[in-house]
Amino acid sequence: MDGGAALLLEFGNHSLNIQFITHLLDQHQHSYLTLAIDREDIRPAFDLLTRLQKQLGALSIKLKTPVATIGIYGPDFRHRPGIAGIFLHSLKQQNIPIFAISTSISTCSALIPEREASKAQSAIGNMFLLP
Repeated sequence: MDGGAALLLEFGNHSLNIQFITHLLDQHQHSYLTLAIDREDIRPAFDLLTRLQKQLGALSIKLKTPVATIGIYGPDFRHRPGIAGIFLHSLKQQNIPIFAISTSISTCSALIPEREASKAQSAIGNMFLLP
């Protein structure tokens, strides 16, 4: 079983939800995962990662807190190219650091410093019509 599958199964077995995940493979085939976990689950998740580190082949595990996930959802994103760019540009215009990005056919999400969440929400609200 590969490391990603083992990790996701173990988190599920321990009733820990991963709210945000990205995977990157660099030019040397080194694998990098970025996870966002609910605040209440940080300690058990970090402890689980530490126990699984050798099995997963992880060279290091880093914890960055506090972070927030901010995102937009639109069922018709596939018909409107450029929405993710507008979303990220709105954050950049406000000098909000982005730690990770995840997109799909209907969502765009970013991990940012928690202290910037209010500013990010306002920036996005200025670019998009929000309900």
